[in-house]
Amino acid sequence: MSSSSKPHYEADPAKVRYEKENNRWTFKPRDFNIIWGNDKRYWNLPEPQPDQPQSSRDDTLPAELVQVCWFEVTGRTGVVCITPGKYKIKFEVSKKQDAFGWNSPVYMIAKSGKKGRYSWKKIDVSTEVSTTDKKELPQDFEIEVRADTDDNTIYFGLYEVWSGKWKGGLKIHGATVEGPPPQP
Repeated sequence: MSSSSKPHYEADPAKVRYEKENNRWTFKPRDFNIIWGNDKRYWNLPEPQPDQPQSSRDDTLPAELVQVCWFEVTGRTGVVCITPGKYKIKFEVSKKQDAFGWNSPVYMIAKSGKKGRYSWKKIDVSTEVSTTDKKELPQDFEIEVRADTDDNTIYFGLYEVWSGKWKGGLKIHGATVEGPPPQP
């Protein structure tokens, strides 16, 4: 086990990059909460670079799944208030040559606010993700943020926790949450 006493990696939502001019959040591998992410037997996370400013950090290395039977990678928008409208959510992933166990579907699940209604989409990683290129998944996933909510956070993630089968070899490069263009 790694030197951490907590097996799960918890991200700091305040560090997620937000582009106000595009109403877009960009998540890098260390911006996700990853179940078993602090245990090197299950995940290889890129090393943090605390001494460098956020804009100059090398965030090109993915989080690499070694093996798990409970796959859960989640994120949430940070402290910026979200405006009503449709938000597109995509993960950028790839597979290693020796990836295994992806014959069960992975689910993208998201909601607006802690009490929001879940939206979900089934993803077939075995056919939709190649071992040579990064792929944005899913292509057409959106959630609606309504004006009558008091919780200005979007919660989202990739899950495969139901089959109990071991899987490995997936690389998580990042994710984006993109909302309606800001009003001038």
